[in-house]
Amino acid sequence: MKQTISNYIASAIVNGNEVELITRDKRYFIHWGEAGKIKAVQELLTPSGRKPSQSSAHKQFLKAIEAAQYLKFSRL
Repeated sequence: MKQTISNYIASAIVNGNEVELITRDKRYFIHWGEAGKIKAVQELLTPSGRKPSQSSAHKQFLKAIEAAQYLKFSRL
């Protein structure tokens, strides 16, 4: 059985929303949702569908933090 290793890189809480940058299997992911309750996971990719560089992943994370100011996560 293959073991998945996740590494936590950074996190920010903005207006009650939490955004986390995670690496898993050499890929970058953004987890976001209400603080303490992750509701969405998004893999970071380049426009051509490849894995981004570390600096590109950090830039996308900073853009996600800016977007979190305007988002409201709630139950449907």
